[in-house]
Amino acid sequence: MKIITLITIFFISVLFASKNNTYSFNDTYYNSQWYIHYSKKFYTKNGIDRDAQIDTADILKKYSGKGVKIAIIDNGLNSLHEDLKGAHLSLYNQKKNYKIDDNHGTAVSGVIVAQANGKGIRGIAPDAEVLFLRYNKKMTPKHIVALFEKARRWGADIINCSWISIEVSKVVKKEIVKLATKARDNKGIIIVFAAGNGRQNNFLNESNIPEVVSVGATDKHNKIAWYSNYGKNLDIVAPAGNYIGIPALNGMNGKYLSYLKPNTFTGTSAAAAMVSGCIALMLEKKSTLSRIEVEDILKSTADKIGDKQYVNGRNDFYGYGKINLKNAMKKIIK
Repeated sequence: MKIITLITIFFISVLFASKNNTYSFNDTYYNSQWYIHYSKKFYTKNGIDRDAQIDTADILKKYSGKGVKIAIIDNGLNSLHEDLKGAHLSLYNQKKNYKIDDNHGTAVSGVIVAQANGKGIRGIAPDAEVLFLRYNKKMTPKHIVALFEKARRWGADIINCSWISIEVSKVVKKEIVKLATKARDNKGIIIVFAAGNGRQNNFLNESNIPEVVSVGATDKHNKIAWYSNYGKNLDIVAPAGNYIGIPALNGMNGKYLSYLKPNTFTGTSAAAAMVSGCIALMLEKKSTLSRIEVEDILKSTADKIGDKQYVNGRNDFYGYGKINLKNAMKKIIK
């Protein structure tokens, strides 16, 4: 009788943990990674809505992005950061030493591939392969196309971009559409773009291209962040914070950015990185998914949050809703 009781208690506790998303890791700041980890104590203390996170359930224990290639086009990477030691990193146009402007690219990369090593934070897809391609605002459209072509030749499954132009050039748009429709043996590379942080309609920049995954940001209240751009081609949103940000890697000193202001990481860049990490897990589960299939899964399984009316499943401020990793992974049949 005692054995039966103990077994029953064990299974109840497992089910309860899964339902409440309380799986934990030993990375130092994991408990403050509120976007992927629900901690009742942390949420209550910081006034975070119970559903503000992306519902990772036990997925991060089963999947890590292994075998998936992600190209990150950003301003620079501190590849010597302790939380990237052991990551599968390749660098293009990026020196081994780093400069002060490498903070953004390092923070973005950490959200995706920070190692599960008992230090700092845990990336969503720590075992994914990453090609980091250095970008700067002075690049011509020709140079930008060259970065995308390098990612294609490398074999990228996903390309993550956290920059936008005032107006996308025709040659860059043509390149993006080509890769999103013809690359990966006609399955298409999934190209993820941050929508931008100007609280304006993003009708001219890269994130408005229908063939990319355009990502906006939500806050701790599970509502659209005040700064997040919007528009008719916004696809999905993910938590990136405002009053509370995203714990991240600090590229300038090799340490960490807190979830608290002023030393924190917020914005659609953080949200886009989160979505790219989740897509890596989706492709790890089923590598043959096309870009269109990935987008359809993300859209059909997203949480319909906020106070804006959804017409045919979407609106211009939340897209199809907030990404829900558990639901997305559940819908993928191997």
